[in-house]
Amino acid sequence: MWLHWLICVFILLQVAVAKATKWYGGGLEFNHPSAWIDEHLPCAQDLVVFPEYYPALLPLPEDISIDGLVFPREGAILLAEESTITFGAEKNSNCESEEKKAHLKPPKSSKWFYPDTWVDKSKKDFATFIPELERIPCDDEQVIIKGHGPLAFDLENVQHLRLGQLILAGSSISKTYLEQLITRDLGQFLFHNAQDVQVEYYRGELCGCHKDFDRLLEPVCHNVREQCETPHCLSPVWPLGSCCLICGAILTTPTNHCTEGSKKEIIAKLNDLIGTKSLNDQIQLHAEFVGSQQFGNFLQVTVTDRLGYSEQSMEFLQKQLDYWNRSNTTLKVSGRPYNPNVSFSSVVLILFCMALVGLVSVVILAHFMPENPYLNRIPQWIHDPRYWRWRHLGRLGIMAYDPESGEVRERSFDNPMFEQGEAIEVAAKESLEEEQHLGAPKMETGDLDTSSVVDEQELTEINLKTLEAETDEETI
Repeated sequence: MWLHWLICVFILLQVAVAKATKWYGGGLEFNHPSAWIDEHLPCAQDLVVFPEYYPALLPLPEDISIDGLVFPREGAILLAEESTITFGAEKNSNCESEEKKAHLKPPKSSKWFYPDTWVDKSKKDFATFIPELERIPCDDEQVIIKGHGPLAFDLENVQHLRLGQLILAGSSISKTYLEQLITRDLGQFLFHNAQDVQVEYYRGELCGCHKDFDRLLEPVCHNVREQCETPHCLSPVWPLGSCCLICGAILTTPTNHCTEGSKKEIIAKLNDLIGTKSLNDQIQLHAEFVGSQQFGNFLQVTVTDRLGYSEQSMEFLQKQLDYWNRSNTTLKVSGRPYNPNVSFSSVVLILFCMALVGLVSVVILAHFMPENPYLNRIPQWIHDPRYWRWRHLGRLGIMAYDPESGEVRERSFDNPMFEQGEAIEVAAKESLEEEQHLGAPKMETGDLDTSSVVDEQELTEINLKTLEAETDEETI
């Protein structure tokens, strides 16, 4: 009987540990082509060449067949007890290189306070509405760092390295050993910027993910603030422990006892309401405790729309506003949705185009329907073309080029939008002056334009010379 209870307790503890674990998700494996220059993996006859400076700890695979190792001046490797390195193995014709060397790429460090560094395998993926402080290792969570890629963690802005337990390369690291490791040469390659960092281990006595979430906001948000998307709502909300504003609704309830029972109770109630409204495919929620010595402890529930913000999460909770007020719960909701990519200049351009289209429509209406009674309500200068006639625009000049003579002549034509009487009179006067200057007989211009008069005048001069020659012959 006692054995049965011990087995059940052990299983529950294993499940609890599995649910409260963050895994290191960065770094390229030793056998991944992207970890090598030119993506050339080492063959049995190749030398493995490290960069001259390798600021990381590299756990080597259990079985390697190479020709040799060229270590860096500064760096560290980790060999497991069961690891085997074979030198001078048989050559493989399918894996050959002219240089006979394989060069490792320089390692990259991962920030400890960066959400993308960690993976929670109990969840398929971190939802965008989960606060960033819950995506990094919590103060009482187990952290597992394993793999065969370079390990280097940047402890920038980390004053207290708080963990539940650390598993490094398959070994459990105690608090005392971790404190000593940080100060050693090996720890300097594994943990960068680790000066004056204090190590603290917690075992489930906290309320929420962190002891003081407000003190971690700036160190964590410093790394992710530029990645925040612009919310598509008028009044976005800010969940406690989050670096970015979101569109949705937030329920916060002050509490003195952070028990899993109270959290499950409110989650069950909200899930029942969502199921009653048939909104399971449209609304999602996340509940977690948030603790702070300055502000107290809260149970926070974040409700958002699954397929883009459409006010359903806001309307869903607002209908239960009386209940939330009675239960001492604060409700914060976002405003109406809008597109933040539409700028003020775009709105001004749209309004200008609409005004221009309206003005052109009035002109067209005045042209084809001058007796329309609605035109009396519009200022006359807008729809009456007579007010648009400027005398200095009544006559337009153009430059004409004659390819035969190479001369450039200035011609003019009548603008049909203005009165043609003045233009015809001016053209007739110019034609008369040219005829008097050339000594040619007076010609009738009629209704022809200026260019036609000049062309006919030139032809008439040629005919006159021919007639004079014939008259001289008859006289002789």
